[in-house]
Amino acid sequence: MLKIKIFSYFKILILSFFIQSGANALTAFDEEQIISVVSSQLQAFQDDDFEKAYSYASPTIKTIFPDYKKFRDMVVGQYQAVYRPKSINFGSVTTQGGTTFLEVYLVDPDGIFVTAIYTMQQQEDNSWLINGCFLNQAKSDQI
Repeated sequence: MLKIKIFSYFKILILSFFIQSGANALTAFDEEQIISVVSSQLQAFQDDDFEKAYSYASPTIKTIFPDYKKFRDMVVGQYQAVYRPKSINFGSVTTQGGTTFLEVYLVDPDGIFVTAIYTMQQQEDNSWLINGCFLNQAKSDQI
């Protein structure tokens, strides 16, 4: 009886792991959507259409920057690499600890190679929005 109970518990534990893993797995469609959202925001920056660029921001970002003008001021003042990149190359989409990331390799207006790590947030309707962007000087000029 004890063996059956332990085996059943183990089986439930394994099944639970696979269900949770599946819930966090990204589909090819998710990856395409994530790249599309970031690409669209980068294009909106190029067009100086900050209202459109702001539309790709998550509710969390919109809480921090309550209107597109404040968002514009932050981007222009602190994110020249994404505002006016000389070059853009999309890297991989990954998920770690329940957070989804997209790496984007940029060359900023001064010619400095930058890696932008976008954190993404899936919405209730399964769409994706940008939940943050962290810039790091690239370790190499190989983008």
